Amino acid sequence: MELCTVDSHITAIDHHLLGVPGVGVTYVVQGERVALIETGTALTVPRTLGGLAQLAIRPEQVEQIICTHIHMDHAGGAGYLAMALPRAAVYIHSSSIPYLVDPTKLLKSVRRAVGEEAWPLHGGIQPLPIERLRPAETLHLDLGRDVVLEAIATPGHSPDHLSFLDRKSGGLFIGDAAGLAMDQLGLAFPVTPVPTYDLDAHRQTIARLRALDLPRIYLTHYGPHDDVAFQLDRAQEQVEALAALVDVALADGDPDLVALAARWLPYPADGPAALLARSWSQMSVAGMLRYAVQRRQGERN
Repeated sequence: MELCTVDSHITAIDHHLLGVPGVGVTYVVQGERVALIETGTALTVPRTLGGLAQLAIRPEQVEQIICTHIHMDHAGGAGYLAMALPRAAVYIHSSSIPYLVDPTKLLKSVRRAVGEEAWPLHGGIQPLPIERLRPAETLHLDLGRDVVLEAIATPGHSPDHLSFLDRKSGGLFIGDAAGLAMDQLGLAFPVTPVPTYDLDAHRQTIARLRALDLPRIYLTHYGPHDDVAFQLDRAQEQVEALAALVDVALADGDPDLVALAARWLPYPADGPAALLARSWSQMSVAGMLRYAVQRRQGERN
């Protein structure tokens, strides 16, 4: 899927996130006006702009760039896209707006989280002027032709994480709220990253998503899925498996991050997804370890 129509008013552009097809998409939502959901990194922006050109969408037609959360694979390209799309405002949770105005701390945090091996695949961040940014947590966006997007809080993966309900299809742009499903690459797992992962909030979010009885979810990693119950069940099972693995490792006094990641998610030694799997699985173990240690410290205090 380089450019794929996934609904009558929604197109997915595979922007080759981290240099691999099948890892990340930017969604183009069209009513009378045009919005983008998710930006990828700075390095994916040329493919996104190329996809818009293929759709015969002129830069000035895009009025909204919407990010589910601040992580670089979802918002890192926002500044560069905004430069190319002069009428577009960038929507993200208000708590994350400062990190797009001055991304210095964000860049340092991401570099620590993803590791030196994967860091070069993320590019930089173009700072955004504050006047181009809008808070997304109360978003109710009417694009015309019955296309309406509404924000839903879905924390856990990160505290600022939002999903966006498409009223026309009933589907939800879900970001990383219930993990990733890249079965074509042999990878499907929830991402539980440092430094702000929250297991309790994640459990509550998955329960809330179940209660919505969604007909479809639009994943950033990767594509549309109609098997919503299966995807949510799989994410829940894997989250609980990782939490249990970390609990045992802490009880044994041997929380070896690399070994735990390989046990939780046996990843390929080579191939296009190997680096991604190593980086994201180790980042997830680190996030769950941090959460578990903080909970134990809190219980002792």
